This record gives sequence, structure tokens and C-alpha cells, in this order.
Amino acid sequence: MKSKKLLCCLVILAAAAFTAPTLHAGTSGKIAGAVYNADTDEQLPGTTIRILELGQAVPCDADGEFYFINVPVGTYTLEATLIGYQSMTKTGVKVLVDLTTPVDFYLVPSELSSDSTVVVVAERELVQQDVSYSENWMTRDDIIRHPNSTSVDNLIANMAGAVVDGRGNLHLRGGRDGTITYYFDDVPVQDPFTGTAGTRISPEALEELSVVSGGYLAEYGEALSGVVNALTQEGGEAYSGKLKLTDGLSRPYQVNSGDFGKLSRNSEYIGVFNLGGPVPGLYQLLGAKFFSSSEYRDLGGYLPHNRLIGFSQASKVTLKPSAKLKLNFYGNYYRGERERYDHRDVNNVSYDFNLDGLGLMKSKSYRWGTRATYTHSPSLIFNLQYNHFFTETKVAPEHLFDLYWDEWPGYSEDENGVYDGTIDDDNYNPDYIGNTGSGFTEGDDFFPYYSYRKNAYDSFEGEIISQIDKYNQFKFGLEYRFNDLKWDNKQFFNSQPYGEKYDFEPRYAAGYIQDKIELGYMIINAGIRADYLNAAVNYWEDPITKTTRGTADPKFKVSPRLGISHPIASNSVIHFNYGYFYQVPLYSYMFTNLQADLNTGFPIVGNPDMEPEKTIAYEFGLNHAIAPGITLKIISYYKDVSNLTSTRFVDYPGGSYTYYTNADYGSVKGLDIVMVKHHTNSLLAGSVNYSYMIAKGNASYATEGYYDYFTQDDPPVWPDKEYPLAFDQRHKLAVNLDLSVPRYYKFKLFGMDMPSAWGLNTILSYGSGMPYTKTDNLGNRIGTPNSGRLPSYLRVDMRFVKDFFLGFAHDTRLSFFIEVENLFDRRNVINVYPNTGLPDDDGQSWSLSEEDQEEYNLLVNDPQNFDIPRTIRWGFEYVF
Repeated sequence: MKSKKLLCCLVILAAAAFTAPTLHAGTSGKIAGAVYNADTDEQLPGTTIRILELGQAVPCDADGEFYFINVPVGTYTLEATLIGYQSMTKTGVKVLVDLTTPVDFYLVPSELSSDSTVVVVAERELVQQDVSYSENWMTRDDIIRHPNSTSVDNLIANMAGAVVDGRGNLHLRGGRDGTITYYFDDVPVQDPFTGTAGTRISPEALEELSVVSGGYLAEYGEALSGVVNALTQEGGEAYSGKLKLTDGLSRPYQVNSGDFGKLSRNSEYIGVFNLGGPVPGLYQLLGAKFFSSSEYRDLGGYLPHNRLIGFSQASKVTLKPSAKLKLNFYGNYYRGERERYDHRDVNNVSYDFNLDGLGLMKSKSYRWGTRATYTHSPSLIFNLQYNHFFTETKVAPEHLFDLYWDEWPGYSEDENGVYDGTIDDDNYNPDYIGNTGSGFTEGDDFFPYYSYRKNAYDSFEGEIISQIDKYNQFKFGLEYRFNDLKWDNKQFFNSQPYGEKYDFEPRYAAGYIQDKIELGYMIINAGIRADYLNAAVNYWEDPITKTTRGTADPKFKVSPRLGISHPIASNSVIHFNYGYFYQVPLYSYMFTNLQADLNTGFPIVGNPDMEPEKTIAYEFGLNHAIAPGITLKIISYYKDVSNLTSTRFVDYPGGSYTYYTNADYGSVKGLDIVMVKHHTNSLLAGSVNYSYMIAKGNASYATEGYYDYFTQDDPPVWPDKEYPLAFDQRHKLAVNLDLSVPRYYKFKLFGMDMPSAWGLNTILSYGSGMPYTKTDNLGNRIGTPNSGRLPSYLRVDMRFVKDFFLGFAHDTRLSFFIEVENLFDRRNVINVYPNTGLPDDDGQSWSLSEEDQEEYNLLVNDPQNFDIPRTIRWGFEYVF
């Protein structure tokens, strides 16, 4: 196996050496425009247009028009030259993912020498004419100014259509958690067991963050709800970098009092170091440039036993040995260790006085790859790309954790995939369930769970990009992915412990064809995508008799996508899109317990023959510049969701079990309204994002029926109609105000001179209450599912920064900043007890004596039922 992988790597690297690279779809855009005589408006054929940073040049055609395709995301300077005219340079030309940036030149006739140049700062179009889908993007400057830029998900949380539930899971437009696909530099980094990002890149390393929540193009697959594309920076022609150090305060939860304490140091340490520029010795020869970003985090947090220590590193090297050859080598690494606080576990006991018994989670991931492109002509480009991605996570009790990443000894010493009952009695309390009458663990009790999961894949991708004519940009792409999965899981929640191991190698392939037709009065994005999955596994067709082994059938799905953008004025565009979207069920649902061990407590059996989950989506939107520097976007959408993963109960003589299947469904409809005030000759910018959404279905998550089964006396009855889902947040509002006072700006306030070079950014977030299912004191459901509502949510975050520019370089500065989450320290409720509707009362204390109630109140007063208390971070950054 290792020799085969090595051979594959050598083949790809050899191919990369003889072809030329590009940035694959999803990391680049297009620049197009025309050149005119400034006096007569006559178009000027033959004008030469150059992108100075890339060294690329094209001549204007017979109509005086030009285009550059496959331009990496970033900011550029364009130059137009023609004999008999003054040259013109446009700076600040921004290129965004998958979009066309229009740039026109008006040249002045002149008899002056060619050294005479007019310099113009390009202004970005407020209304992008070719957007036929719902996209939110943040540039590097937007990310830096954000009050809570500690993670990619935090940046997304206040975007239109985004909802964060009480467990911290991110949802887009009413989709389940795990239905958002994450790309880092166009490389999918999904953990197929959880559906979340399997690695971390510091937001400080990003050039742009793009979030598409509806109508995404055919090149994007495996996503029911949305696509997140995080693009890292590239090195420039001069050295530049950043050193950033952060410390912090928070209000820690007090175990003995059940309340949040005063602000105190909580080891909120974050260190970031970025460096980019030319590679010594190779820049002149090969045009080699590099960018590297490293981040160390030590976050104590406000909860006990919830510390996170992590290190992440992302690097990129760009080589350009010729005008037609560009090579990208990239990679990132992450290793983290997180203590796991759980106020009350599945057995309804607390570890607050036995924190060492809680679990510890360790994660490790890395990715690396190479990208190559052959530029046959300015209108025809070939892509070739190889990626390797690896992620693994282990969870175990902290005091039993093996620091050398070996598996937990004593539980399953062979490879038969079945727990053998060889538990180490010296470390496990056999009286765990009945530990103490108070509900708190003590002594040697520990969190009774161990798991190890690994996913590694090698992928090969090829793509053709062709600007067939000035109207049609054609894309064709293929991808093949080979996965290597490993899972080892032991649970001791009952007298019949459950454990299993498996190791599978599913195969995935995809292809797409896409045409972007730009007609001026209409832009059409038409495409079709095909996805193929071969689970490559056998399983028992009947888990009870175990007489026949079946093979999971390969799954093949075709997804048509259509998006239309129609400019109705220079400052107004309407768009429509329609498409099919598929996503393979989580591998943890497909492959769990295929050995069909039904002797454990509450057994659940995986199903590798499930169909891909499916969404059919429609969207209509308007984007209009209502005033200089102000845009208004209104988007309505509808989604029909089916084939979602569910569970079903089987009762047989002598026992029962649950299995995974495609049975859940739902529908989502909503309205997003986004008004943006841009930084256009103004100190103040900002945005207002409002979302109205109705998300309904027959189940909020795949295992809802399974947990209903073993928490209720009677077998569950699956709903035959839709009800509000657990993440159905009807109203959400986010207001952002960004005050930025530039260097050298002079103004007075109350007659006093005010300082320059500072900024203040605030975000107000409001959300209506999300649903929960009411029960009585015995746990029996009252009324329909999710008929109750949590209280509404309100929070203000803030960031202030002051820049001090140093004299030895124009852009060198030292900045001091302070960031505050939950500025007004509001106690936002994010979970409640279903029988009382309260976050700190489960309605059971009436049966206790007065002296026992105080201790019991500590048990039920769960700090995880509340959002983060006021948290302060401060620090400095040195930018050079």
C-alpha cells in the first residue's frame, strides 16, 4: 500500500513538472473590460493591458475589449499602453472568487513620451453584475476588523442565513449541522465522520473568506446547505509580515457557587506570526514567492476543564519559472488538545468535583498538495492538482490518556472489531451508575467513553478553463478521491458495553461541466454535476439471522444547476437560480456496527447502502445601489429536502435494535435582507443583515428517533408531518458599525483635536428563540414536537484599535487593540430543561430536603445552558 501511494505521488509531481499550474476553480476570478478614446469614446483595438503583479499581458481585440481569466484572488495594478496615447495605470483592482471584475480605460491622446502615465485608483463596483447566487464574502481587511475573528465559524455566524444552535453547531438556511462543505484553498477539508471542518487555519492567514448559501455552481459538490471557501494569502515581491500577541479576561464559572465569577485572567493567549515574500536564491530564477502563517492558542475559557491548546501552520510557495508556468505547493498542519467539560453526562451525573474524570480530546490534521497549470493561450488553461489530507481525533479520560497516540490498552487487544470485555477494573468504578446520591461523581470515576477516528484521502483533480469567445467561459473538471477510514469506539454507559473497530476504503469521483455566458444584459451560469460513491464494503442484509452478506451498491447522482443574473440598470441586478444538491451521509452513520453486534445495550446498526441526501433549491434576488456607497440586497428562497438520514426501530423475539436509513425530510423557506454601507470616502461603514426563516421537517437530526426510543417507555412514533426544527430561528438581525479614522485625518470633537489612525467596530446580534420540545416531569412529551420557544438572544461585541506608524517604513506600524465579546454581559439562554422551560431548574428539587436542595441546585444550574459571559481580549500587533 505504501509503495502504491509513493508511486502515485511521484507520478503527480512528475506531471506537475511538465505542465503549468493555475489556481483551480474556486480560488480565482476574471478581469474584463474595454479601452476607449477619452475624447471621442471610440474603442481602441491593439491596446496592451498588463497585470503588473503577475507579469501577464494581453492585447485588446478588434472591438477594443480584453479579458484575463484564472486570476488569483487579490488586489492588482493594471496598466494600459498604446502608441499615441498617455499610458494609464489603475491600482486597487480587486478580484473575487468566481466573479468578473470590470475594468475600463479611457486613454488621452498625447504626443508626450511613453513615460507619461495617468494613475487612477480603481473603484470596486458596488453591485456585482454577474452574481447569480447568494454569496457573502470578507476581504482580509474585513477579517482583521471583525470583533470576533478567532475562527472561521465565528466570522460566518452573523452572516445572513446563518444560525448557531445551543450546542454551538453552525447551520445555513435551515440545513442540519454537517451539511456545509469547507474548502481551504479549494481543497475540501471535511471530516466525513462529523461533517465539520477536519482541520484549522487561522483567520489571520486568509486573503478572503467566501460563503455561498444558495445557488452554488456545478464545480462545488457534497454540500446540502452551503459552501465555505477560505483562501490563504500569497507572498509578494517584497517581504512583509505580522506578529500578533493576545491576552484575555473572562468570568469563570464557579463550581462551588454555580455562578460566574468576576473578570480574571484565564490564559487566553494567542500568538500569530505571518511572513511572506520572495524565496532567497529562487526569486530571480523561478519567480519563487512564499507565505507562511503560524498560530499558537492557549485558551482557558470560562468553563472549568475546558482548556484548548492548539498549534496551526499554513504555508504556500509559488513558483513561476516562465510566463506560462506557475507552480503552487501548499500545506497546513494542526495539532490540538482540548479538555471536555460536560456539566451533566448521558447518565445525568456531574463531574464538577471530579474534573480529572472528564474526557480529553486530541486532534491532529495536515494537508499538502501541488497544483499545476499549462496556459496554452490567454483563453485556454489546463489544471492538474494532487491533494493529500489527514485528520484524526481521539477522546479518552484524561488521566488514562496515552500521550504517544497509542490506543487505550485493555479494551480491545485484537482486530475483530468487537469489544472483548477486558476492561481494566483498577481504573473503572463498577458502581459508576450509583456513584453518589447527590448526582456528582467522585474518586476514580471517569467519563466512560473512548473513541479514535481517522480519515485520510488522496485526491486527483483535472480541469479545463476555456474562454471560447467573449461571451462564453467554459469549465470542465474531474476528481477522484481515495479514502482510508479507521474507527475505534468503546462506550460503557450501561451494563452491556458497546465497542467496535473498523477500517474501510470508500471511493469517490465527480465531474462537472459549466458555462458562464456573459451577454451584457444577462449573465447565465449553467452547469451539470455528477457524483459517484462506492462504499466498497460488505454488510449483513439481516442483522438478526446474519445469513446473507450484501454489498453496498455504488451511488451515482446527477445535479443540474442554473443561475441567471439580469442587470436592469447600471446599479441594479436581479437574479434567479435553481439546482439539485446531493451529499453523502456521514460515514459514522454508514459504517457503524456493520458486524451487527446486537448484544450490547441499545444497539444501532449502520447502513452503507443509504442514498445520498438531497436538496432541490430555488432562489430569487434583487441587488440595488440605493444611494452612493449603499447597497440593498433582498433574496427569497425555498428548499425541499429529502432522503435525510434517520433511524428506525426493529423489534424481534429476544431483543431489538435500531438502524440508519433514508427517511427524514423537510422544507425551508426564507427571506434575507442585507443593507451595506461601504467604505467609500467615508469614515463610517457597516451593514444590517436580517433573516426571516421557517425551517420544518420530521426530525432535526439523524439520531432523534434513536434517542427518543431509549428515553421513553413506549416505542417512538415517527412524525408523519413537518414541525419546526431545533434550529428554526424565525428572526435574526445583525447590525455592524465600522468607524475607521485613517492616518493623517484631522478632525475636532467638542473643539478638541482628535487623534487619527484608529478604528471602532461593533456588532449587535439579535435572534428570536429557537424551539424545544415540552415534557412533563416524567419526561413524557407535551403537545407537538418543538412547540416551545427559548427566550430571544441579544449580544454586542466590540473591537477598538489604535495604530502607530513607525518612521522607518511606510507601511510599518504597531497597533494596540481590545476586543470584547458580550459587552453588556447579558445572560443569553441557549438551552432549557424541557419540563420547566428554565435554564437552571429541572423541576425535581421539590422532593428533596432543604439541606439537599443547595447541592442539587449546583447540579441543575448548568453553565452550558447560557452563552458566553463577558470576555475581554487585548494585545498588540506589529505589521511590517
